[in-house]
Amino acid sequence: MEAKAKSQKRIDKPNERTIRRFLWGALIVVIVGILGANIWSSVHQRLGVHTKTENPLPDLSVHNRVSDFSLTDQNGASFALSDLHGKIWVADFIFTNCVTICPLMTEEMAKLQKQFASEDVVFVSFSVDPERDTPEVLSHYAARYGVVHDRWVFLTGEKTTIYQLARESFNLAAGHQGSEILHSTRFVLVDRQGQVRGYYDSRNRAHLQQLRQDTKALLRERSS
Repeated sequence: MEAKAKSQKRIDKPNERTIRRFLWGALIVVIVGILGANIWSSVHQRLGVHTKTENPLPDLSVHNRVSDFSLTDQNGASFALSDLHGKIWVADFIFTNCVTICPLMTEEMAKLQKQFASEDVVFVSFSVDPERDTPEVLSHYAARYGVVHDRWVFLTGEKTTIYQLARESFNLAAGHQGSEILHSTRFVLVDRQGQVRGYYDSRNRAHLQQLRQDTKALLRERSS
């Protein structure tokens, strides 16, 4: 009986070792798979942001046409849609007392201004708090971000006019909820004919890269 029990133990031990080897092997395969997936994902994201093929112009759909407007810029001068005729421009809606997303949006716009310094591209920031954002306030705000005269304008005016322009021409949210000022975080690309050609989340790196590519595509339109 004792001999039989010892024999059983000798049979069981190799099976246990086999199971343990199998489990360790499976665990190693899973770990390697996870590491490989993370590395691939990281490389893929970098390639997607930095080496993505530029979209051809036909992919830039016409979303809307900007209605005529007449507002006041940071220098106290009148500024209308006609001042942008024949120019490619990027628009956003911000306000100077904003301490959350607006400074980040303006920083990104400053980077775009620098990148397209030698190109015929204009940047337009509409204030959604025009009662406080007077031309003087906007002028000080613009100076903080290195705004180049005639390349980047900050506009103020009647609140109802700006809110209507945001909603109807740009299809962007703008308004109040109690004391809170609401506005979109998106940049808008407008072509030389005043047509909206693209929307880009100012907080999204890939979207900002796409905005750069689409702007270059519109710039090539004149030479093609």
